[in-house]
Amino acid sequence: MLRMGYTTAERAAELIDGVLQDTDDSEHRFKLRTALQLLEMIEEQHEVADQALADSELDDGTRENLRGLGYLE
Repeated sequence: MLRMGYTTAERAAELIDGVLQDTDDSEHRFKLRTALQLLEMIEEQHEVADQALADSELDDGTRENLRGLGYLE
């Protein structure tokens, strides 16, 4: 279960980091570090998209629908 204010990507990164700390296999460590970097990129892209959506001119009904779906705060 996710804690409040904790994104799915942040939770995935935490899990990957835990496995990364537990492995000594260099190939697995490389793949896990790469996965963490990809998650960071996804989070950054998501933040940019969130900001663009928040800044866009939407009618009230559309804005409420997006808010209800969790796309806007």
